[in-house]
Amino acid sequence: MKYSFKFATLTLLLCANAFATPVYQPPGANLTYGSSSNNQSIMSSVANPAAGAAVLKREDNQYRAGLITIGGGYEVGNVSGLSNLIDSTKTKLNAQTIGATCDLNQPDAVIVACVNTNFVAPVNSLLGLLQKDGNGSVFFGGHVPVMPLVVSKNKWGGSFVLDANVSGIANGSVIKDNIADITTADVAAIKASGKYTPPTNDSTLLVKAAVTSELGLGFSRSILIREADTNTIGEMTADKLKSGELTAGVRLKYYQVKLANKAQRQQTSTGGSQSTLKASQTYTANSGVGLDVGGLWTSRRYRVGAWVSNLNKPSFKYSPVDLTGLGYTNAAIINQLSTTTTYEMKPQLQMEGAIFSESQNWVINGGLDVNAVPDAVGREFQWMTLSAAYATNSWWIPGARLGYRSNRAGSKLSYLTGGLTLFKALSLDAAVSTDKVTDNNGKSAPRSAMLNLNLQMTF
Repeated sequence: MKYSFKFATLTLLLCANAFATPVYQPPGANLTYGSSSNNQSIMSSVANPAAGAAVLKREDNQYRAGLITIGGGYEVGNVSGLSNLIDSTKTKLNAQTIGATCDLNQPDAVIVACVNTNFVAPVNSLLGLLQKDGNGSVFFGGHVPVMPLVVSKNKWGGSFVLDANVSGIANGSVIKDNIADITTADVAAIKASGKYTPPTNDSTLLVKAAVTSELGLGFSRSILIREADTNTIGEMTADKLKSGELTAGVRLKYYQVKLANKAQRQQTSTGGSQSTLKASQTYTANSGVGLDVGGLWTSRRYRVGAWVSNLNKPSFKYSPVDLTGLGYTNAAIINQLSTTTTYEMKPQLQMEGAIFSESQNWVINGGLDVNAVPDAVGREFQWMTLSAAYATNSWWIPGARLGYRSNRAGSKLSYLTGGLTLFKALSLDAAVSTDKVTDNNGKSAPRSAMLNLNLQMTF
């Protein structure tokens, strides 16, 4: 009983579209910074919608554009040992006669108990482990060149942020169909063949794929400035006269979401699986509108903010899985696969904070998603992030950052993150999970990894 998780197949499911700021792949330097607002990375402007106007406390006007923003990654379940377990179970079913384990000269009731304990139960246990851990995802995303585009002007009273991006994900997971225990009516056939052969089984590999295109327009502006105590400021500059500033922002997003799903039914434990997965998929197209609102308090030495994404709960439909000709018999699985499912972008409250050095070159960032939300293929995410960074003002001295992020929901994976910024424009960030998986040869690899590249310009 062997399921083959082929990432090449999952990737092909997405090839009809290419390049959303998905919850599973924070863009650009946000992979290390978290969704914390900062002046060094343009990608912070696609997180808290109040972030764009914060730059005006230091400059009268500013224009920023993302020239290249791409990223991708993968995640697999805790599959260590599963392959060996699959092979050993298959060997036991195929190669070993049942008489070596169960005495076929015993009464029928004793034979039934022996077969159910030594053959049926291990198969069902394996199916349970496959449903729990036998899953994998590949994903990628990117922003249209020159996006996001941030235009900050004092005469407008704030900043406009225009963004266009696309992300894609494919996920394979197992739906188990337990093998029924044998009865005394099955003993005669077992005695005649000397083997136990599991009946036709409806356990299924379900592949879901989604491509999300997003066009967003946001506006933020200052709504409160607190002046410093003039009795103590001495020779402070006009910029430092502000002891704090509150900015607020709103962002409207148009989504086009294309969803596809496909089932591969496992027919028997020994006869292989029916191949129904194809490189070309028929996507169900949906559209919707999302609304984000947020606020950000910025001071000379610290920053705190919060925002809510997708306040209005946009939702999108998956079509039922096409079961034509697949031979399903389990009514529960038929109902599960043939029912229309909904992907809802649930509202999520996110909080951020940072502490700066006096020069603002050194910064410690923290972020927390207050609640979990699902992605387009049903995985849940609730990020907690912490990072420390040196944000350079030099074209020649690189900026650097290290961090940690943890998904408090779903897979509950944790990641070590890091990034570099070269020439104040080119950023490379990576995240590697602390959990690893081990193959049959004893070689290990991270259960998940992500890599982002961002090139931006400011003028």
